[in-house]
Amino acid sequence: MTTLDIQLIPGPDDWGRLREASLVVDGSDFGALWVCDHLAGYSMSSTTMLEAWSWLGALAEATRRVELGVLVMNASNRSPAVGLVAAASIARISGRRFHLGLGAGTSPRSSFAREQVATSTPIASPMAARHARLEEVLDLADRMWDPDRGPEFDTFPSLDERPRIIVGVNSLELARIAGARADGINVRWTSPEALDQLKVAQEAAVGRPFELTAYTVYEDGISDPDHPVRRSVEAAGVDRLVITFIGVPEARELEQFGS
Repeated sequence: MTTLDIQLIPGPDDWGRLREASLVVDGSDFGALWVCDHLAGYSMSSTTMLEAWSWLGALAEATRRVELGVLVMNASNRSPAVGLVAAASIARISGRRFHLGLGAGTSPRSSFAREQVATSTPIASPMAARHARLEEVLDLADRMWDPDRGPEFDTFPSLDERPRIIVGVNSLELARIAGARADGINVRWTSPEALDQLKVAQEAAVGRPFELTAYTVYEDGISDPDHPVRRSVEAAGVDRLVITFIGVPEARELEQFGS
């Protein structure tokens, strides 16, 4: 059975309302609560944004039960070391499983690059270079989070449970990397390539545990298990469906999932 997760995107609302919605998620049966990693709101059709790790630190203290995650950490926005230490810190503070969604970032020519252009953040090109950057993060995670890690990592944050790395993909090439290197994959369910991406990742991950996740933007009726999106996700064997709210939802919009 597919686990339902929630991703919240800040709107023009204050932290109080966002915290309130997070507590509703925490008190419900959702599996995980996800934030996004963007510098500005326009990439997510929003009027504002919060920095991902500051936001997650607040959630780690405010919530008690729900697992936390970032979908996805853009490998271009910060150094691999800073991102991985941040993920380990959230896992330590919350005392719960943490899901590190990891993305390769966008093309310099994409409209999604606007926030990097505004802040003079370098974007690797071509796509293979962005994939190589993502694999650098995976390489460092393997060294930093190894139970038998080298002495150079002795005083880095220790972990009771290694964060699960889920690679967000938009190509078959990246799906292969996800299957070969990560703990799971995340696809945009409305993508015409979503099923192919899941298949390629599963083939690359054969013989070891691997989680299939997908995300979709909230729409009326999706709280019903018989909604077409919910049925198609179940039929595809997806483990987690992340429902993304653009702007902070009312409590009733979240509570209807349990009705």
